Amino acid sequence: MRISHLAAVGAAAAALTLASALPASADGPAAAGPLKADRAKVVVFEQPKFKGKRTTFTHSVPNLPALGLDDIGSAKNTGKRTVTFYRHINYSGAKFSLGPGKAEPHFGDHSGMSSGAGSLHFH
Repeated sequence: MRISHLAAVGAAAAALTLASALPASADGPAAAGPLKADRAKVVVFEQPKFKGKRTTFTHSVPNLPALGLDDIGSAKNTGKRTVTFYRHINYSGAKFSLGPGKAEPHFGDHSGMSSGAGSLHFH
């Protein structure tokens, strides 16, 4: 009797472990979330030529200054999606885009972007 009880407990524990490792829904956000984050990735630097403090983003940001990023001097798009930088918050003002694998060593080379970006958006 005791052995069958232990076997039942072991089987229940294995089922719970397996269930917690699977997503709740194959077509829900849990299944798609990590894949999207892997596709979008940009590293921004506070100074031109990829120098100074750096920050990595994997999602669009409507207000970079609110995160303490008042100056962005350069960027590298290391993801698989195009990223567009906007001069002002909420995706407005002058803009330029970096395709996958592209880099911009000096934001000041783009008209209207001399003092950095206010927001960034992945496409």
